[in-house]
Formats: sequence, structure tokens, C-alpha cells
Amino acid sequence: MIIDPKTRIHQFNKACKGEIKRKALSTGFLPLDNHILLAKGYLMIISGFPGSGKSEFVDAVLLNMFLLHGWRTLYFSPENHPVEQHMLKLAERICRKPAEHFDQEEKRKAYDIICEYCTWYDPDEAKVNAILNVAKEVKNEKGLDVLVIDPWNAVDHERKENAMLHENLGYSLTKILKFARDNEILVIIVPHPGKPSPNKDGNIGMPDLYSISDGAMWRNKADYGVIVHRPDMGKDQMIVSVQKIKQKHMGRLGMILMDYEYLTGRFKGV
Repeated sequence: MIIDPKTRIHQFNKACKGEIKRKALSTGFLPLDNHILLAKGYLMIISGFPGSGKSEFVDAVLLNMFLLHGWRTLYFSPENHPVEQHMLKLAERICRKPAEHFDQEEKRKAYDIICEYCTWYDPDEAKVNAILNVAKEVKNEKGLDVLVIDPWNAVDHERKENAMLHENLGYSLTKILKFARDNEILVIIVPHPGKPSPNKDGNIGMPDLYSISDGAMWRNKADYGVIVHRPDMGKDQMIVSVQKIKQKHMGRLGMILMDYEYLTGRFKGV
């Protein structure tokens, strides 16, 4: 499609007034907002070593997004199987207490919120095209703002004949990125980094976007690139490292320390 800039004067005027920038919204965590404001139509990559809290962080942010902004989410999340267990984790965050302490009113409130804002996809075949088609169906039926693919290695990847691994990854990510743009949906993908290598002191350092399995394509394609890291697995604290931001109105690079409350699954910025 060829675009004549004369046809975009209305959008240009809105951009000059700052109206387009306001589409990037608060995450509900004030320290995190200094580095990330979420906008639809983009690709967000969140990675980190096993046990670092990637999925917990995604859930915490998206809970705020549907409570604050009414954003609806579709989860393809085999790591949170079964669905009812994932629902329970979200309910504990909503009610700010363990499920065994819910009263009937709290249980009903949490269930109603989850039904309004969350949908799950549990496929027989987890191909990229199938996930995107279901996301489009959900958007048409009830509205959709966020698609979560967690983890990436649960996806049945489409492969072009004679293509290298990084070329196939690039092909899939380009397709997902176009879907995000065309449908005004934020797509969050959670891939795993490669095997960690201890440094000379025997400690495991923080990975970066180039550490993710299958190569640099992850960083190249990302609009948002985030690493979640727990330097001390014995403590309920994590570092959120924002390592790529495509547009300056969506945030800036930097690191945030966040506390995790084990009983309720909630976070707070430090």
C-alpha cells in the first residue's frame, strides 16, 4: 500500500498535539511507568530464566490493564495449565488474599471480572496461524486488546523448506507483528533464554535479549523488550530490565526493582 502523506494530515495534527502519544497507558505500577507505557498494535517480548517470575509479572501487569483500562486478554498459556488454576491465581490477585479466605461475595466478584476480561485458548494444535485466527475471532465477538503466547516453545512452529532456524523465527515474528498492527492488539510473547552460563564467580548473570533461544531475531523484531531476573532465587524480589523500547512515548530503557507478595501473587515497585 502506497501512502501519500497528504492523506494523513488529520493524524499528523493529532500527533503534534500529543493525542496519539496518550494511547500509551499506565501499567498501574508507578515505578514501572517511568520505563514502560503500554500501547496496542505492538509486539512485546518478555524473557528470563526459569523461575524468574515471567508469567507472574505478565499476569500482574495485565490484571492492572483490565482493572484500570478495561483491556481484554486472550491467553495461550500452557505453562498456566489447567485454566481453572490460572483463574484461581488471578482471583487471588484481585481479592488480595489466598483463595481459602475468600467469602462468597469476593469469589463472585473475582469470577465476574475474570469472565469479563479474560479468555483462554487450549488448542489441539498450537500453530501460529491457528492462534492468530482465534484471536481475531475473540476480538470480533467480545473485543480483544492483548494476546499472550506463554511460552513460545509450546507453539508448533511453521517452517519454510530449506530455511535456517533464525529465518523461520523471523518469518513467524513478522506475521505476528503484522497481525498486531492490523488488529490494534498488543501481542506478548514469553520465550526462554538459552542455557545460563555461570561467570568466574559461579553466579548467573542477567540475560539480555540476545540470550533468548534461536538468536537475535527476538531483539530485532520487538517493540518492547523486557528481561525479568531474580538474582537471588531465595528472595521474593525481581529486577525488571527494559532493554528495548521502539517509540520514546512508550517508555525508556532502565531497570526497576519489584517486590513479590507470595500469598496474594501481587507486586509492588520499590
